[in-house]
Amino acid sequence: MAKVAFITSILGGYDAECKPFVKQTVETDFICFTDNENIKNESGWKLDTNPYHLTHPNPIDTGYYINSITKKPPLTEFNDYQGNRHTFNLAKYYKQSFQFIPRLKDYDVIIWIDGSIEILHSEVSEYMLELCPKYGVVSWQHEMRAGRLIWEAHASYLPRYLNRNYLGQSQPYQDVISQYHTYLQEGYNETYWDHVTRIEGKGSHPGNHFGVWLTCFTAFNNKDQQISKFLDLWYLQTLKYTTQDQVGFPKVVQDTSIIPYTLPDNRFTGNNPHQGTNIFKKHLHSIGN
Repeated sequence: MAKVAFITSILGGYDAECKPFVKQTVETDFICFTDNENIKNESGWKLDTNPYHLTHPNPIDTGYYINSITKKPPLTEFNDYQGNRHTFNLAKYYKQSFQFIPRLKDYDVIIWIDGSIEILHSEVSEYMLELCPKYGVVSWQHEMRAGRLIWEAHASYLPRYLNRNYLGQSQPYQDVISQYHTYLQEGYNETYWDHVTRIEGKGSHPGNHFGVWLTCFTAFNNKDQQISKFLDLWYLQTLKYTTQDQVGFPKVVQDTSIIPYTLPDNRFTGNNPHQGTNIFKKHLHSIGN
């Protein structure tokens, strides 16, 4: 029988509770990777406090990147921290490198949701089991970017990236604009999306925002090695550049030609996912809003 897992990571008190969820129509587990074993959890999330980012690191993190969790010499000689241990950075491991977590290997589909997401619909797992084997990745269109990455990069002048001390934790400066400029030099094409011939799974029409995704909800075929490589490449963007994974995501899509099935569609609707859709509601984070 096919199995689905919703996963999230709540570290450093960024959210005060595991958000509620509606029981799914197919076998589904909800797993929260957290450093708070006493986190409010009234819906039955399975809490996991093992630091997999240390016990099962992704080998792609060589220790020589700006956001490496553990820096290697000689880098550590020039920094007063072992690596980027900001919990905002650590959470990206669980979002982009979950394929290295042993307990997740048996699931057919993994659905990442940010800690702010409340699942409202009982058929989410069922639909992702239908879509992920065909498309590999399913995500939601970013309704504010008109499919252009430049707007996402410029909108990322936020304290969580700019401040070297964010939420009382040190981190390297996250230079999102430099990341975007590097992508342009490497051939990133803002008009690539205009030429995708596939009709289905391109988000809402009219007002198409296909080409930039809101990765607070992203589902993956967990049995496909190509998707594992997709995740590795996505995590590499975080390691090399910034923790703004919504900027790295479209670059990986172009580089791999794995084009996500993009919601909303006729079954799962909602043109303003920053507020909510018919399958999830997006709450404000408890701190650092």
